[in-house]
Amino acid sequence: MTTAVKAGAASTSDTPGPILRVESLTTSFRSGGAWHPAVRDVSFDLARHETLALVGESGCGKSMTALSIMGLVPKPAGRIAGGHIWFEGEDLTQLDDEAMRRIRGDRISMIFQEPMTSLNPVLTVGFQVAEALFYHRGMSGREADRMALDLLEQVKIPSARRRFADYPHQFSGGMRQRVMIAIALACRPQVLLADEPTTALDVTIQAEVLALLAELKTAYGMSMVFITHNLGVVAAIADRVAVMYAGEIVEIATVRELFRRPTHPYTELLMRSIPRVDRNIAELETIQGQVPSISAMPPGCRFAPRCPLREPRCEAAPPPLAGRSGHHVRCVVRAGA
Repeated sequence: MTTAVKAGAASTSDTPGPILRVESLTTSFRSGGAWHPAVRDVSFDLARHETLALVGESGCGKSMTALSIMGLVPKPAGRIAGGHIWFEGEDLTQLDDEAMRRIRGDRISMIFQEPMTSLNPVLTVGFQVAEALFYHRGMSGREADRMALDLLEQVKIPSARRRFADYPHQFSGGMRQRVMIAIALACRPQVLLADEPTTALDVTIQAEVLALLAELKTAYGMSMVFITHNLGVVAAIADRVAVMYAGEIVEIATVRELFRRPTHPYTELLMRSIPRVDRNIAELETIQGQVPSISAMPPGCRFAPRCPLREPRCEAAPPPLAGRSGHHVRCVVRAGA
């Protein structure tokens, strides 16, 4: 279906409102002859020029949420089983592959998690940055190369002109990540999805990449979904935070509110597990137990088996995401907190 489906509540480029709206997104995978949701009932808005952080343990559904937005859920094992993804009035879940290709890498871009496996090892970094300009902008080779060189300079690649014809293996981890950022920003996207872009970097390079992303976001007027498991990074770059657990958003609030008053038991335990320079503690707290597999989810609250506050009602039915004043929590025990 190539015709864009219009959302009455969604915004267009001429009206205020969220640039991206995810409504009740469910993404499922087939395992053991049945479909199991890896992402279930995920909803959030992304305002214009806002940075929203998706936070949680590995395997909680952060990256799969981003891949669903990009239309990159691996088929036939995976599928978007329900919900809507509204982008500037278009429901991306209703677009065919060719329509999504025109949007992907142009109006919505993604920085993937591991640059060494995301970059093509047999193509020069200059060609890989210029490729999106060939496809989406129809530029000549000379024009695309000139703009690609400008992009490499914008992301602060040292001696960019000399390194233009180098290959990914000739770059350090931090420099490869900058190349990935240049590729994602080549067409000046309206929305950038950054999937743990600082995970494999040391602290100094991590700070440089975060500062660069913040600078380019302002310069390009983008909105950003920043995926991470590092709450320290969240405090440095995000405006709002959505905490995910076992495929669901369990808490969403502004950065200031979440750090001041973490309400969901999972969020609270995550906060306690972070080392802090202002506390003298012998050892860090840990969250007991394991994240359930997608084929063996608890019938009620998915965090209940690991939760120190669980009550019998927690295991009766899945709790809704509820709250007020922009702070929403998926917890029947803390619902009125």
